[in-house]
Order: sequence, then structure tokens, then C-alpha cells
Amino acid sequence: MVFYRPDCRHFTGEKPCAPHKAEGVVCRDCPSYDPVKERVLIVKLDAAGDVLRSTSILPAFKASQPGLSIWWVTEASSKPLLEKNPHIDVLLSVDPALPGLLGAASFGRAYNFDMGRKAAAILALADSPLKKGFGLSKEGSVVPLGPEAEEWFEMGIFDTAKRANQKTYQEHLFHIAGFQYKGEAPQLVLTPKEKEWASQGFAKKNRLSRLKKIVGFNIGSGGRWPMKRWRLEGFEWLARRLKKKHPGIGILLYGGPEERELMPALAKKLKGLCLPTGTENTLRQFAALVGLCDVMVTGDTLALHVAVALGKRLVAYFGPTSDAEIDLYGRGEKVLPILPCQDYYKGECSQKVSCMDNLEEKDMLAAVERQLQKV
Repeated sequence: MVFYRPDCRHFTGEKPCAPHKAEGVVCRDCPSYDPVKERVLIVKLDAAGDVLRSTSILPAFKASQPGLSIWWVTEASSKPLLEKNPHIDVLLSVDPALPGLLGAASFGRAYNFDMGRKAAAILALADSPLKKGFGLSKEGSVVPLGPEAEEWFEMGIFDTAKRANQKTYQEHLFHIAGFQYKGEAPQLVLTPKEKEWASQGFAKKNRLSRLKKIVGFNIGSGGRWPMKRWRLEGFEWLARRLKKKHPGIGILLYGGPEERELMPALAKKLKGLCLPTGTENTLRQFAALVGLCDVMVTGDTLALHVAVALGKRLVAYFGPTSDAEIDLYGRGEKVLPILPCQDYYKGECSQKVSCMDNLEEKDMLAAVERQLQKV
């Protein structure tokens, strides 16, 4: 009879485990045998940036129980940001096999950190005696599963509570999970090959080594909140002033598919003063390219959370979303409009002059220069 250890962290039953492939060992006398004492399920499906910033909680989970195995469910589109993370033992995407898998496995604890019906429904599938975060009521509505989730829940249904909030997202996240936030940062683990692709591929091809420092301009805002985007004229002004005052600095333009027309248009206006990084990169390629810059200028979007996870210095600007929720971990500063947003977390702007138009170029320039001095 074949002897195997289904409780081992390395064992999946789908293929040879990593220790066997690396050393040829078998289960009976394997020195890498690591029995799982408890499984924890985390459901976090939201936007890619939200998924990434939620990784800050992983060390707290690992420290809470020896022999803990963390299973994380996310959307397939966000899954690349969690790959290679050593704290995640099983990474799952939302697909037809998920209900069967969650029904077969058992979990000591299960957490849903999304205020969405889809995520709450996935939590309902989990076989676990303890569920925290957000679930479904008998009416099919999302509800908090305990008092620790009520504050974030109130912020999700009332814009007045959202605007009044002064706690970071991580403080709320840790409170929902029952941990104390101690400044743990998000995690994004790039492989040596991915770093080499950026540093020896893109950087070498474009002779970035000749530059003293590199500033990144993330000109995108994602598809959900287009009002978060700063005007291209502002980026153009900022680029010209930076290059005039600091000619040895390089400027890289960042964005995604939504900026496939905006990025070339801005690069054409600047006529060689900046270098586009492209708009069709994969998430991990995008992250590797963010790793090339010393200071990232960005709104409240994925690039911000990638830069935070990679330890970059930041100039983060805000308008229709909460700046209080964002923790820059002492590595940057926030630029706010001279007048507060009147359409907080709304899909469209009703004002003749939007809050993003009230972001002053001189404030952005001063912030970038201060951060460059700290590199």
C-alpha cells in the first residue's frame, strides 16, 4: 500500500511535492514533513489593489497558530499578485471547482474581508465553525458577522461614515480579524527572473543606468473610478519642470490597458522627456517595472499599492477617495486638493471644477523633490 502524508503542508496529491522533486525524498522518511495543525480560509476578491494591500495581515495569521495553513480565494485577475507569497499555502481562484473544494476541506477559521454578495456566498460554502468578516443574511444581503466588522460595514453603506473615518485600511482589516495592527506592510514577492526582466531587459535596453534617479508617473486610475485620474496637463507640466530643474532625472510613464491611448499621447507631447513602460504588461511585469523607479507619483490605485509593497517612495494624490485609509509606511507624502471633493465615492463629478483639477502642480512638484532628497 502506498504510504503518504495528506496532512503535510507540501502534499497536494496532484503531483510530486517540492521536496520530492528537489531531493527525491518520499513521505515515509521525509525530513521536510510539515504537518498542518489548522487551516484558515481567507476570501478577498475585490480590486487588485485591495487584494494586494490585504496581504499585510498574513504574518499576523501565521504568528497566531503554529502549523497554520492559509488558503486564499481571489479572482483570477488578481491571483498573480499573490503568487510566490510564502505565507499562502493554497491559492484559489473563483471557478466552477471551488464549491466542491471548499465543501470537501475543513477550516478552523474562515474570513471574508469583502462587502460583496459573491464573496459572502463563497464564505457560506466553507466548512468552518468560526466565520468572521461579512456573510449573507436570510434576505440575501451582506451583513457583518460580528461587532468587530460593524465599523467597516457602516463605512461601506454610509458615505458620511466613510468621509469621517481616520483609520487606515490595515487598522480596520486587523480589527476585523481580531489582531492588533503593528505596521505590517503589504507583500509582493517578485522572482529573480522577473526582476532581471525589468533591470536587464527594459532598463538596459533603454539605458536607464545613465540616469541619477527615476521618477514614475502612474497616469491611470483603473476602470472603476475614472475620477481619480489627474489631468494629463498636470503630468506634462510636472515632467517639464522636473527635467528643467533636475536634468539627470528620468521619468517613466506607467498605466494599464485603459491608458493605451493616453500614454502615447502624453509621451508625444513631452518629446523624449519621458519613457513609456507600456500598457499591455501583465500584473507581475507591471510590478517589476515599478521596481525600477525611486519615487512613484500616483493616485489611489493599483500602482500605489504595488509601490508600497516594493518599499518605494511615494507622492500619492487623492480627490474623490479616502486618503486616511492609505498607509504610506513613512515612505512618502499625500497631496490633497485645495478644496475637498463634493462627490465623494461617486461615479461622476457634478462640479464645474473637479477636486482633481484643484490639485496644484506646485504642490506636486515640491512633494516629488522632497521625496527625491530621501532616496
